[in-house]
Amino acid sequence: MSKDHEHKWQKVFNKAQQDDEGKNEDKSESASDHSDMPTGPIDPTYSELKQTIEDLKAKVDANWDKYLREVAEKDNVRKRLEQEVQKMQKYGTQKLIEALLPALDGLNQGLENSLKTANEDAVLAMREGLALTDKMIMDALARFGVEPINPLGEKYDPQKHEAIAMQPSADYPAGFIMAVIQRGYILHGRVVRPARVIVVKEA
Repeated sequence: MSKDHEHKWQKVFNKAQQDDEGKNEDKSESASDHSDMPTGPIDPTYSELKQTIEDLKAKVDANWDKYLREVAEKDNVRKRLEQEVQKMQKYGTQKLIEALLPALDGLNQGLENSLKTANEDAVLAMREGLALTDKMIMDALARFGVEPINPLGEKYDPQKHEAIAMQPSADYPAGFIMAVIQRGYILHGRVVRPARVIVVKEA
């Protein structure tokens, strides 16, 4: 091989070696450029943080609504219990009152029968005694919220009156009560027993 050919091939070899070294340097620089990248978990983005906050807020709102509903339910239970206690306080004596009603009925009947007695003095004494007893019982019952229903001359009300007969009358218009056979009673606005009455019918 001539010196010219040898020199030529030497230049080609040197150039190839330089190119290979250049490539290795590029790889080294590329690796160096990425050496500061994290190898662990990647930090969340802004959108991910925002979504997490919104999810937590939704859970807080849901728990708050649940708490408010539970508070309202407990308050309703408390109010219902208070109403039941009030009803017991108001109407707890109803059985006692119902037991006293026959005695009152007997007194009323005695007052009515006294009108048929011939002896005026005896009649007067009987009526006064019965009337006094009746008043004492009614006063005692009034302290417990009892009111009598004595609707003579009033318009018939099926909520408070029990019609046992209908008759014509010249003294009262149709639909009104012409006679009270048995008084009724109300306890704190509640009808314990309706009054038994005779109602005027259309002529």
